[in-house]
Amino acid sequence: MPKLLGNGVIEFENKPSIIGYAAVGCEDEKNGPFGQQFDMIFNDPMLGKDSWEQAESELQKNAVRLAVKKSGKDLSGIDFLFGGDLLNQCAASTFGTMNFGLPFIGIYGACSTMALTSIMAATFVDSRLAKNTVAVTSSHFCSAERQ
Repeated sequence: MPKLLGNGVIEFENKPSIIGYAAVGCEDEKNGPFGQQFDMIFNDPMLGKDSWEQAESELQKNAVRLAVKKSGKDLSGIDFLFGGDLLNQCAASTFGTMNFGLPFIGIYGACSTMALTSIMAATFVDSRLAKNTVAVTSSHFCSAERQ
């Protein structure tokens, strides 16, 4: 079980680890300083969708699928999906992951969303509420923070 060591400091007993990860983006990310670190790049920032929000959902869907595949698991082996984005009601996360059939825990923390989803996913694993979890977040340059 996680143990509180002090003010905001948690020690994990079982040391949860990352067994699969993915980074998905578009041409701007490919041409940036971390371009070689992306697993999947789309040429079209709309990803063939009708809105920027739908495109962001598609980015999340692809990131989750690829990360789970790289982990050697399949979706049936995932207990919870923690997701967030910078849209009202975590819209990109909700619509991007809703067809996976996983319990979804939406987290909105603005710039801290990825850290928060990772911490919550790790806490569920360490406390044995879950064996495997997914943490995902996104920000699309044309949809972020439109509230």
